[in-house]
Amino acid sequence: MQHNRAGRKLRRTTAHRLAMFSNQLDSLMNHERIQTTLSKAKELRPLAERLITVAKKDGIAARRRVARWIPDRTTVKRVFEAIAPRFVDRPGGYTRILRLGARRGDAAEAAILEFVDFKFEAKERGPKKESLADRARRASGGRVETVRKDKPEGEGEETAREAAPKPSRKTSGGKERTKPAAKPAPKKGPSRTGPSKRGA
Repeated sequence: MQHNRAGRKLRRTTAHRLAMFSNQLDSLMNHERIQTTLSKAKELRPLAERLITVAKKDGIAARRRVARWIPDRTTVKRVFEAIAPRFVDRPGGYTRILRLGARRGDAAEAAILEFVDFKFEAKERGPKKESLADRARRASGGRVETVRKDKPEGEGEETAREAAPKPSRKTSGGKERTKPAAKPAPKKGPSRTGPSKRGA
C-alpha cells in the first residue's frame, strides 16, 4: 500500500535531496529560469510556488519561512521585493515547465522550469576571437613572410646532385639490384654482462 509516500526520492538521501532543492530554488529566484530533468522540475515546482505565495504576505514570519529554503539573504530580499509583487493579483500557477526531450549523454528527459512572465532575451554575441595568424599579421604590419636561409652558390648544386636518384644495376634475370640498407653502428657503453672472468 502506498499511503503517505508521495514525492520522488530521486535516488538521493533526504539531506542530499533537500540541499539540492535549496540550491535549485536559489538559482530559480536569481535567474528566473533553470534547466534540469523533468522529474526534478516536477518536484521543485510546488516548493517554488509555495514560497511565492508565502512571500506575497510580507512580514518577519514570512521571511523566516522563505529563509528555511533559501539561505542567501540577498536572494530572500529579491523574492520579497522583486518577484512576489509581480504575482499579487495571480492566485497561483506562477511557474511553468517546458519539456526539452531526451538529453544527450544519459537520455534523461530534460525540462526548463521558469516563471510565467519570464521574457527570454538572447544574449549579444561578443567579438570574434582573433586567430594566431591574424594576430601575427597585425603585429607585423599586415605581411607575414616565411624566413628562408640563403645558401652559397656552390652548395646548392652539390645538394641537387645528392638528391638525384642513382641508376640501379640490373642482374642477369632482368631484376633490379639494390644496395642493402646500412646497419646502424653499435652503441658504445658499459656492457651489461659484467667483467669477464678469463683470468680466473
